[in-house]
Amino acid sequence: MEIDFLERSVNDLMNRLGAGNAHPGSGSAAAFQGMVSAKMISTVLSLTANSKSPHLYAHCIKEILDYQEHIENKIYPALAELFQKDSDQFEITIATRKERDEATEDADVNYLRRRALEELKVCIIIPFDIAELSAELAEIACFVFDNCVKKARGDSQVALSGALSALAGCISIIRLNVLSFNSDEYNYTKAVVDEVNNVEKLYQELSTVADLKIKILHDEFQAKIPLFEGVTVLLAKYRGIKNCNIEQCTRDLQNLIWNNRSLIWKKNTPQNALEILKPEAILKQVLGYDCFFSEQYGVPTGDDGIIEVAGVIDQPNKLVAISTVYPKEVQNFTAAHELAHAILHQHPILHRDNPFDRPRQKADGDPTEYEADKFAAYFLMPKKIVEEAFFRIFDTLSFKIDDNTAFKFGGKTARNLYDECRNKRELAKKLAALELYNGKFFISLSKTFGVSATAMAIRIEELGLVDY
Repeated sequence: MEIDFLERSVNDLMNRLGAGNAHPGSGSAAAFQGMVSAKMISTVLSLTANSKSPHLYAHCIKEILDYQEHIENKIYPALAELFQKDSDQFEITIATRKERDEATEDADVNYLRRRALEELKVCIIIPFDIAELSAELAEIACFVFDNCVKKARGDSQVALSGALSALAGCISIIRLNVLSFNSDEYNYTKAVVDEVNNVEKLYQELSTVADLKIKILHDEFQAKIPLFEGVTVLLAKYRGIKNCNIEQCTRDLQNLIWNNRSLIWKKNTPQNALEILKPEAILKQVLGYDCFFSEQYGVPTGDDGIIEVAGVIDQPNKLVAISTVYPKEVQNFTAAHELAHAILHQHPILHRDNPFDRPRQKADGDPTEYEADKFAAYFLMPKKIVEEAFFRIFDTLSFKIDDNTAFKFGGKTARNLYDECRNKRELAKKLAALELYNGKFFISLSKTFGVSATAMAIRIEELGLVDY
């Protein structure tokens, strides 16, 4: 009696496969493995075809759609049919063998023995068909692993391994079944063995490819180890350490980010040091924080009130929130400030109450907040890069007002410039925001470094780049 096992629940089918029955047997199990692989591949193809970033797959979208259609309309239905066909055919073969074993007449035994062998030949054809489809699935899985959604490569590798397992199973089934034949069927068995040898050669080739896919994932993690170890060393060196060298900490972090930039930015990898000064990216892609931007963030006070904050970090939950109420340069400075907390401080939750766009003074309050502001300034405006940018514009590392420099401000005199800049801070702020000097237009220093003119001016002063 034919039974449609694929109409049963998964649990029923698994119980049936493990019940010691002849059917569904090993051939059906191989077909089932192929069916699972087919569905896994189809899932990844579907995820890729419907990706929110279609431009990433534009180069192979035709192959993706063709493979999905081929699997759903041809390969999977064929494997489902072979699953049932193998179960039905092996039931016939086993029944014939049983008749043979129970026969009492020599003629009947002879007839039933030969008939059982003929039925076994049909049983051998089926795993060849399953093997062909499984090999095709394995080849498609290799394409999917290389070209489709990278985050679904686990699915792709499971599909590839499953297809190869089905293929290996078919090879074993065929080799086992040919052992039932004697010398009178040598030509037949030799042809079968020659064919299965070719299948096994293909299996070995595909297995080598599958091993390489696993190695790719292994190597990708190995490549991250220097970054992970570097972060661990950085935290051990500076986290919770009083009076640590904050500027050296930012340099160590910048060097670590620069040396591992191709891991952190797989696309649009930074080509110069200025491009790595992205606190949001480092929080997310290096330290594993979620970083959210919203119009309003509040922190509860002791009297059941709420105070609005520029930023907050929740270290246990790996969360940073930045308020977008303030200008972009304030948001950037706040993000760098929260990055400082993530590296320097052990407090579970910290918030930046005031939307400063520059480092506060040490006497202003909490030393933790002062340290975070200093870190932000050092990180966003590194000494060497600031000096290089300053020199490119002003052709000096010690700018002072004289008739020559004043004239480059559109023909001003030194007296004019002194009247406009009454102290060193005002001069530094003017230089920080300047976009035209000596007849040349350029992006201002403050915009180049993504900070306010005031923050840039303070850094210029700290580095001794102005003489007033």
